[in-house]
Amino acid sequence: MKRSYRQSCGIAKALDVVGERWTLLIARNLLVGPQRYKDLLETLPGITTNLLADRLKDMTEAGLIAQRTLPPPAPAVVYELTPLGRELEPALLALGRFGARYLQTPKRGDRTHVRWAMVSLKRRYTGSARAGTIALAIDDRHQYRLRMRGAQLEVEEGAAREQDDVRASMTSEVFRALLFQGASARASDDAGRIVLQGNAQTFYDLMAAVGAQP
Repeated sequence: MKRSYRQSCGIAKALDVVGERWTLLIARNLLVGPQRYKDLLETLPGITTNLLADRLKDMTEAGLIAQRTLPPPAPAVVYELTPLGRELEPALLALGRFGARYLQTPKRGDRTHVRWAMVSLKRRYTGSARAGTIALAIDDRHQYRLRMRGAQLEVEEGAAREQDDVRASMTSEVFRALLFQGASARASDDAGRIVLQGNAQTFYDLMAAVGAQP
């Protein structure tokens, strides 16, 4: 039987649903797009196959996630957040803000992942006077599209499109330096550590809007 705090309190009831270990991290991963079971295993280091299956079952029964089959040419079953699951986003970003004060330089054995950094982008975004779409490719295998819409930043996994304002390509080391270590986007561009195609200012605006150095 699933455990319950048995308290008539909104926080307790929320924890009855999402308080099990790994549940919120699965939701974190799905904030930036659907994932296959094997991709969830890869981006949730430390979880076992049985435990992941149990959590996905629990989250499905709670109405937080649903399965969908992608169309050809690459049909696959993926898990994605439902509208109810999407309501967890403000709480997840708030938890990220709270936990950021405890972040230090990763120690030996600590894991990092580009997908988690995309959630950090959403958390750190403070808004931009300019709208724009950035296609971001990292290590030539992680592809995301980021849309700045005033006070909102939309992030989704996916390849670049013709209508994107700028395409930015870099290594994960350069991306981490930009986001977490104070490296300048313009200086990195000038030094050839970033490849920008299109309106480079849109990328600089994004970096400024997430508190990084443009």
